Amino acid sequence: MKNKLSSIIFSILILLVIGWGIMWYMRKTIVPEMKFQSSELHLTGSNTNTTINDLRGNVVIVSFFQTWCGPCIQEMYVFDELLASVNSSNFKILCISDEDTNRINKLQSRFTPGKIMFAYSAKSLASIGIHVYPTTYLLNKKGEVIQSKLEGYNWALEKETIEKLITE
Repeated sequence: MKNKLSSIIFSILILLVIGWGIMWYMRKTIVPEMKFQSSELHLTGSNTNTTINDLRGNVVIVSFFQTWCGPCIQEMYVFDELLASVNSSNFKILCISDEDTNRINKLQSRFTPGKIMFAYSAKSLASIGIHVYPTTYLLNKKGEVIQSKLEGYNWALEKETIEKLITE
């Protein structure tokens, strides 16, 4: 009887570990579905509130970041250059964090003023399904997700796609 109980407990523990491993793997490899377009954001540069939905009518890159994240910052430098090379008022980049606004403002000061929009989310990024940084989405003018990437990407490779989306 004691061996049987030990066997059952051991089997349950193994199943729990396997389940946790699968969940962890999925969080780290699958881009979450975008279900937070109407969540209110505070634009740190202009002291105004907005939502992702407010940017419809524009081609938008939405990037969820943390100020301590190296790949996030590398991606932002690409964004800065991409905005200059595409040079269209119908192309926006919105970088969102749940960190303190002072930290966001300090990072924002490293980039061309008025180009990349930085926003604070009162909702934790984890609560909306963001667990990997950066998590980035390319949206068309209707607000539909065209592409999504985890852990940084050279978005300059998508310049042609972005320009095509702007003309649609």
